[in-house]
Order: sequence, then structure tokens, then C-alpha cells
Amino acid sequence: MGWAAETLKDERLDEVAADIRRLAPSRVLSGVLGVGIITMGLGLVTALAWLASFLAAEGLAYLAVRNFGRGKPGTRRQRAAFILASIPVNGSWAALAALLWLQGSDKLKIAAVAIWCGQLVFAQQYRHQPVALLVLSALPPVTCLIAFPFFLMAGSDPVTQAARWSLVLLIAVTMNVALRNRAAARRMDTLTRGLREESEKALAAARAKSTFIAVTSHELRTPMNGLLGMAHALERSNLDPTQREQVALMIKSGDSLMQLLNDVLDLSRFETGQVELAPEVVDPREIVADVVDAWRDAAVFKNLSLFADFGAEVPAWIRADPLRIRQILTNLVSNAVKFTAKGHVRVSVGAEADGEAWMLRFTVSDTGPGVPPAAAERVFDSFTQADETISRSHGGAGLGLSISRALARQLGGDLVLRAGQPGATFVLSVRAEAAEAPVSAEETEVEGDEELGQIHVLMAEDNAINQLVVRTMLEPTGVALTVVENGQAALEAMSQEHYDCVLMDINMPVMDGITALEAIRAGRAGKPDLPVIALTASAMAGDRERFLGMGFDDHLGKPVKPMDLITAILRAVNADPPNEGRRAA
Repeated sequence: MGWAAETLKDERLDEVAADIRRLAPSRVLSGVLGVGIITMGLGLVTALAWLASFLAAEGLAYLAVRNFGRGKPGTRRQRAAFILASIPVNGSWAALAALLWLQGSDKLKIAAVAIWCGQLVFAQQYRHQPVALLVLSALPPVTCLIAFPFFLMAGSDPVTQAARWSLVLLIAVTMNVALRNRAAARRMDTLTRGLREESEKALAAARAKSTFIAVTSHELRTPMNGLLGMAHALERSNLDPTQREQVALMIKSGDSLMQLLNDVLDLSRFETGQVELAPEVVDPREIVADVVDAWRDAAVFKNLSLFADFGAEVPAWIRADPLRIRQILTNLVSNAVKFTAKGHVRVSVGAEADGEAWMLRFTVSDTGPGVPPAAAERVFDSFTQADETISRSHGGAGLGLSISRALARQLGGDLVLRAGQPGATFVLSVRAEAAEAPVSAEETEVEGDEELGQIHVLMAEDNAINQLVVRTMLEPTGVALTVVENGQAALEAMSQEHYDCVLMDINMPVMDGITALEAIRAGRAGKPDLPVIALTASAMAGDRERFLGMGFDDHLGKPVKPMDLITAILRAVNADPPNEGRRAA
């Protein structure tokens, strides 16, 4: 009974049963067509009688397999019913062949042998079927192919014996093929199972990596908010030149650390296909001018000439992701300034029509030492530089060019190193749609300290350092700030006093920021349309859009800069009536 129990546990039965159910119409059609042949050999009455028995057997088999192949595994009872139901079907075809043989005509005996051989072929087509099912399917035709020629066929001459043993040989070859197919199927099952296990391990590792990166990002941004926030506060205090230089160095080092963190996050997002673009109508000249202006002081400090030129064919407006283009160009220009000791750094922009779009080419060239030919492709690898001494003399993690190339390809272009040029020449190509000039919106006047002094802000934040950072940023502007430690306390404060804006952390004890937002929008604490800004360390790709979709009015990722915080508060307080479709239900 142990053998039977193991057979019923075999999940391969489900696959065969599902195929049997799926192929039921074709088998019934074969039986109906066979009736015409039977009628010619055995008469209409016999043919109809056989058809009735065949349809009854097929109906029983369909009842047994009707629940297989519907997304859930079969039970042992269902599998046992399927195995037993296969016996009448096989028996009906074997019985038909026996009737044809016993009719007496040599020609009908050929038809009988053909039916039994067909059963053998059918029995071995399901390579994954268990031994029990193979035996039940093959036993009737094998028994008949041996019994009828050897015991019910007259003659012992060499020709008759050859016919008999040729059928035995046929049985042997067919069963050998069936066994070989089963062995191949077992090897394939083992290979497939191994690949599935490895795939599951890879997916689990990817999930663990994504979780680790998300947690690491959150946990690093929280202390960095304290470090950079207090450094910005020191920068605005009364410092002597030496102290001011030291604070500037602290801020620059913190920004470098944040850039490295963002590079690692970008690299991870590219590996998992989670990078999202945000195209908008932009002026490519303005993007390049911003990058050049940002690095002009560094170039002047090294006595380098940094300039840009634009081809006449460059369109005035395109639809592309300015943040990503600026990120790539910033990396290229910063590298050029970093590695060039004397001479110049040049940014050239050209364009050519690409159907209804434009293919823009940004060429960044310098008069530095260049890249050795042997390292021309290696510089685009992650955590790799052209020379190992570079990281010691110039710094850097070797991520910038790898991420830049991935971004360029995401933008429909590429990033390549042009060979045969003095210095280094990198060419960034970007495919962008043509666009019309955007309609200029009325500029919102930025109110001064007088209006800031009239704003009352509620902050829900459980981290004492972050509370101090925001207080240090806002108090010099005159903003009245009330701090509570969780969402529940924020709701209680809002029900007792009027606030113009709420800064809401997301991960807090007692009540998190999302639950508190839902309560605010439901009107359970003051005005439901009160501006709420998510101030959180959740600042990975897609987080801003996710929080805005929940109903937050804005999103600020930690570490936050003073000007960004003040601008967001002013924008929220002076905003137009909110779009109700963006609110949480």
C-alpha cells in the first residue's frame, strides 16, 4: 500500500489529468470517426454499441478529470479516481481491436494491430506520468499484441513466426522509448526543479537586497539630517573666516556622502528595473548653463577655462527628464574639472532630427590626461576607475560613469568615450520629443520674514535630533513651531489650536504619519484640507509620487536643506485650493 500512497502523492498526475481533460473533444471526435470504419467491418449495430460504451467510458473519465488544471493541486481521492477512470477508456479501444481480430478477416486483423499500436504510442506520449498510469495504459494493448498473435493466430511457419515476433519487437522498442523518455523527463524535472530553486533564491536575495537598501537609506538619512541640518544652522551664525571655511567643508563632505548614497541607490534601482523618468518641457541650453555655472568656481580655482557652445540646430524646447540629464552632465563635467590640471573643459551641444523627435548630443571634452585605451570600457563598470591610483589621488567610488551610462540608455541614447582624442571626450546622446514653448505661469512672490512670522507650523517627529534641526532652521525666520512626537499627539494638538501647515514624519510610534493623514483628511482633527508635508527619510525613487498620491501636499526627503524647507512651507500655505482627487479617501 506504500507504493500506492506514493503514486497518489505524485503531482505529475495533475499535469497528465489536465491534458486528458483538455484533449477530451479530440478523443471523442476520433471515436466518432472510428464508428464509420467499424461499421464497414463489423456492421452498424456493433459500431453503435461500441460507440455507446466508448462515450460512457469517456464521460466517466471527464468526471474524474474535470477539476484538474484549474490552478490548484488535485487531492489523493481525485488522483485515484483519474487512474481508475483510465481503465474503461483503454479497455474500450482494446476491446474494439479484439472484435476486429475475432471477425476473422486478415485485413481486419491489420486494423486491430493498428489500434493496439496506437494505444502503445498514446501510452508513452506523457513522459511525466507515474509508473502506475503507464502500466494501466500500456497493459491492455501489450497483452493483446502478445496473446492474439501467439494464441489466436493459426500457423507455425517462418512467416507467421516472423509476424508474431515482429510485434514483440515493436512492443520492446516502444517500451524502451517510453522508459528513455521517462528518464529524460526525470532529468528535466530535476533540472527544472533546480532552476526553480535557484530562481527563488535569487528573487529572495533581490528582495532582501531591496529591503536592506531601503532600510539603510532610511537609517542613514536620519542622522545625516542632524549633521547637515546643524551645519547649515552654523553657517548662518556669526563665524570668523576660519570657522566658516570649516563649516563649509562639513557641508561639502556631507553632500558628498549623500551623493554616494544616492549613487548606490541608483545602481540598485537600475539592477531591479525600478528607475522612473519624469519628462517635462525644458530648454536644453538652460540645463547645460546650470551645470556649467555650478562648476565654474571650481574651474576658476584651478585656473581652468570652462565654457559651453551650442549648435544652431539645437531645438529651443524638448520634452525630457531634466533631472537625469543634469545628473549625467554634472558627473561628466565634475570628472573633467577634477582630472584636468591645466587647459579647459568644454561642453558642446548638437542635435539632429530623428523622425518626429530629436537626438541631442552633449560632448564634454577636456585637456586632461585622458583615458588609456585599455581602460576605455572598464571606466563604465561599477566601482571601477581607469587607474587604481585615481581613487587615492582624486577620490570617488567609481559609480558615476556606470550610472550615467545606464541613465543615458534609459533616456533612449547612450554614453560613450570617443577614442583618438587628446584628453578625455565623452559623448552623451539623448532622444527627446520635440515640444512647444511652455505657457509661462505667474510667478508667486516669495514673502519675506514678515509673513513667515505669521505662520504657525505643527511638526510630528519622534526623533529629538530632527526636532532640533527643524527648530533651528525655522526659528530664525520667525515661524512659530509646535513639536509633538507622534501622529496621535498631532491630531490632539490640531483639535485644540489652529495651524497653517503640518510637517509629518512617516514612521512614528503610537500612530504613524499615514494614519494621521487619513484622520486629517476625514475631518477628525480640524480642517480636512490643512496642508500636510511629508518630512521623511523615505526618499527613494517613487516615494514622492507615492506620498503625493496618498494625499500629502508635498514631500521633503531627509536630510532637508533650510531653503527647501522654508520654500515648501510657503508653497503649501500660499497654494491654490488642493486637488480633491489627490486626497486620501
